Amino acid sequence: MSYLTHWQLNHSPYHNRGAAYPAPSQQEALARIEYLATERRAMGAVVADRGLGKTTVLDEAGRLFTRTGRYAAVVDAFGLTAREMLWQVACAFDVQPALGDSVSRLWQRLADTATEHAWRGESAVVLVDDAGQAGVDLCQQIVRLSRLATNVGAAWTMVAAATSNEAQRWPVALVDLIDLKVELHPWEADTTVDYLQHALMATGRLDPVFTEDALRHVHALAEGNPRQIARLADHALAAGAQAAVPIVDSGIVESAHAQTTWAAKC
Repeated sequence: MSYLTHWQLNHSPYHNRGAAYPAPSQQEALARIEYLATERRAMGAVVADRGLGKTTVLDEAGRLFTRTGRYAAVVDAFGLTAREMLWQVACAFDVQPALGDSVSRLWQRLADTATEHAWRGESAVVLVDDAGQAGVDLCQQIVRLSRLATNVGAAWTMVAAATSNEAQRWPVALVDLIDLKVELHPWEADTTVDYLQHALMATGRLDPVFTEDALRHVHALAEGNPRQIARLADHALAAGAQAAVPIVDSGIVESAHAQTTWAAKC
């Protein structure tokens, strides 16, 4: 029997579906990205440890800009080539590139689009996730894209996400463009508790699944890291279902935590 059946859930509550949970730190980060775009700033950086919500913030920002009629390109820099990045940006900006377009041809299309956006007064954002994994060449392309927009007066804002250690390795040309650094921090305990309960209610479950102590134990063991909170809570539900308990207590959470920390023991 799956844990969904045991807990009478419509779907897994801790797998991201649709809009993200509006945690205060992430809402503040979204507001700062909106500020960068509204003020026509060249670039911002979202800096945080892994699992604190950089990808979630960029995805939400992309959806926000699209809903409000602005262009938004969300690209993952991990393993990305310069041509792939330019292709993705071109597609997101409705440039309609041809399959055989070379890098130089993609640049020409984007230059024409930037000029058109400037003339129409349209704005756009390029949200680069995992930018800390970008090599020198890709970083240069990001800088060049920003300079291209600036040179023709287009309101294109670049936002790059990375961990603090990764951001320290960015080339000077990219760092010099950054107008604002947006930091994400671990959640407070009350935010974790609210998220865990909110996610359960969103599946149609109104009765408690975790004891109050268990909810706070999830937060403590995950150290306020949203990704680890969701992972641990999901494993705790599975462990509770396997044990056929009526509610998840701190002991079940502790047991689930032992099963999710195998990598640290290797």
